[in-house]
Amino acid sequence: AKKATCVVMVASALHGIATGNMLPAYYTRNGELHPLTTVCVDQTEFVVNKMKDRGTHQAYGVVTNAQDFFRILVADLKERLA
Repeated sequence: AKKATCVVMVASALHGIATGNMLPAYYTRNGELHPLTTVCVDQTEFVVNKMKDRGTHQAYGVVTNAQDFFRILVADLKERLA
């Protein structure tokens, strides 16, 4: 978790919240601080809200199921890389 530059947590409330608790808000690259991009994907608002309540203020919350999230992510990546 200390070396992460981007974190995507999908559909696992306990693991996502535990990982969020261990993550720093920023990481260092070339001596400069950068915010750690954190995305929390779950089909309930509870997990997304819990991440924010626990201090992972930089987390982007996506309320959807994992299958839809990955389908849209893969389609977008294919389009961008084509």
